[in-house]
Amino acid sequence: MDAWVQRRTRRWRDGRPLPRLALELAVIVVIKLAALMLIWYVAIRPLPRADTSPDAMGKVLAPASSATVIQAKEHQP
Repeated sequence: MDAWVQRRTRRWRDGRPLPRLALELAVIVVIKLAALMLIWYVAIRPLPRADTSPDAMGKVLAPASSATVIQAKEHQP
């Protein structure tokens, strides 16, 4: 009776590749996150941050002093 039964051809989903693909995807995501964290800690985090304290903002937004205005007028043609 076995001679009469045709063997079914293997399909791509018969080998259960989903767990392997999920593992590969998880590994890729973890590697990319690790690379981004390394770039952050090596290149971006050491950069100096802007001083955003209220005193610093007062200096930045303060009107120009009279000395600056006089110097600007002297350099005008």
